[in-house]
Amino acid sequence: MIDEIRPFLPEQFATEVFEISLHVNPDRLREQLQQAISASDGLYDPIYLGYGLCSKAVVGLVAEKSRLVIPKSDDCMEIFLGSRKARLDQLASEPGTFFLTHGYMGDGASMIFAEYERSLARYGKERAERILKSMMSHYRRLVYIRTPHGEEVESDRQYAEDLARRLSLRYEEIDGTTEWLRRMIAQEWNDSFVVASPGKPIELKDFLET
Repeated sequence: MIDEIRPFLPEQFATEVFEISLHVNPDRLREQLQQAISASDGLYDPIYLGYGLCSKAVVGLVAEKSRLVIPKSDDCMEIFLGSRKARLDQLASEPGTFFLTHGYMGDGASMIFAEYERSLARYGKERAERILKSMMSHYRRLVYIRTPHGEEVESDRQYAEDLARRLSLRYEEIDGTTEWLRRMIAQEWNDSFVVASPGKPIELKDFLET
């Protein structure tokens, strides 16, 4: 989410970005995040996490001296759609929907192709292609969520359209929002955020409470 968050950050803010492929291994992602939090603990307060629940990768994260603030969302797609209801509405209209955003694509090595590359190295091209098709078999639609970052839209569109063709998915685009991220940085925290006090680990129940 760094490109979408950066416009709201004061100059003195330090940032750290992690590879999108870490989402494939939530335990590894949690380990990397905790290392970064521990290195910043007490130096910055609060510490913002540009993630959602993300397969429970954020559960257990803790800072001893700083507050941790994270959107109370299942994943980043929910954040860019603006609410949990917006995501559920999209899935209700088309259950087999795969969402993409600028940050999810990254440098072209999105989670899908990160997994594909691993399969390619291990099993070879023919089997890797079958695995990719199997992973995406229950999807019918690919939706690119446009977010306010401007110049990347055309390259993102090309990537998303190419992926949709490769996977035989219907392609659509919708407008997203960065309002949730703006409110996080502006410290306009309400029940859409998890705010963990110093010494309190982030818990699964924090995302279930309304």
